[in-house]
Amino acid sequence: MTLRDQYADHLSAFGAAATEGIQGVLDEGNYGQLSSLDFDENEQGVFVSFTIDLSGEVVERWGSDVYTRRYLIIRAQDGPVDPVEFGVSLLHTSVMEDLDTAGRRPAR
Repeated sequence: MTLRDQYADHLSAFGAAATEGIQGVLDEGNYGQLSSLDFDENEQGVFVSFTIDLSGEVVERWGSDVYTRRYLIIRAQDGPVDPVEFGVSLLHTSVMEDLDTAGRRPAR
């Protein structure tokens, strides 16, 4: 049995909550659209990977019209890194921080 099979409920809940959370951040900042969110598995565990098609002023600040990230969410030996809601919160918070601060100089 693969980790994806073993943790199917966790991954389903994570995928739904992550999609909603990331798209909420994108809508709020008018940053673009989530174009993909997928899970892949290797010897380390299960990763979530996602791609965002950026639009508007963030494209110039970010330096690209595509934002991609990959995070380990289930360790091969220890299971889920975080509970679903906490893991998703960390995920969409990191997206928000990256896109809100992309290319901006620190406040003085």
